[in-house]
Amino acid sequence: MDNFELFDAVVKDPVTGQELHDYKAFNVLGLVAAADMDKSRRAPINPDSEMIDVFFDSLVIDPSKSQGLLMFRLAQSVNAIIVHEQVKQAVEKRGIPGMVFYKPEDWSG
Repeated sequence: MDNFELFDAVVKDPVTGQELHDYKAFNVLGLVAAADMDKSRRAPINPDSEMIDVFFDSLVIDPSKSQGLLMFRLAQSVNAIIVHEQVKQAVEKRGIPGMVFYKPEDWSG
């Protein structure tokens, strides 16, 4: 994947000062307009919006628009990071905490 940056991260406990150095931080670069706007269901919030802040009741991704990326930020609703099933399985296999995955049709926001 060439659409994200990966950085070494230090997590520091503000009370004890203990530092943990075995963490990574990442930044997803760019936006991909991969929502199928005809098949997705939009919430009645901001109904005229087509990019950046669309609220979906149910999202349908058009795989032909994903540019072959396994992870990307959705251009129509930038608060959504879309991940391929491969990425989801790799995260779950490694037991990485703090990640919540929704099927596109179940996601709203």
